[in-house]
Amino acid sequence: MGGIWGLMGVLMIIFQVMDVMAYGYTLIGLIYAVVGYLKRDLALEFISWDDEKIEISEWQQSTRSYKWENIDGINVSATNLTIKSGPVDGTMVELKAYTETDIEKLKTELIPAQTLATA
Repeated sequence: MGGIWGLMGVLMIIFQVMDVMAYGYTLIGLIYAVVGYLKRDLALEFISWDDEKIEISEWQQSTRSYKWENIDGINVSATNLTIKSGPVDGTMVELKAYTETDIEKLKTELIPAQTLATA
């Protein structure tokens, strides 16, 4: 997306369209490029868990971590993983890219783990 803005700004400057917007487009393109560069090392998507917590990261997002004792409920459906934690915390993750085997593994391992952690 930043490439389009940057290209528009540079082309307007090259063709000498004396418009203030050319500099704005170029600046927006550079900002998009910097943001993309800073987010380059973020992991794609993953769901991991151990005896203490569950960690979730969606594409280009920072990792969120929930301790088992703070989780009120986990729901795994064919399309979503929902974690309820406290009155206002929690998350919902789309499971579009996950296979049926992955979803079944989530159902069989996460829900019993959450039940044991809160027992």
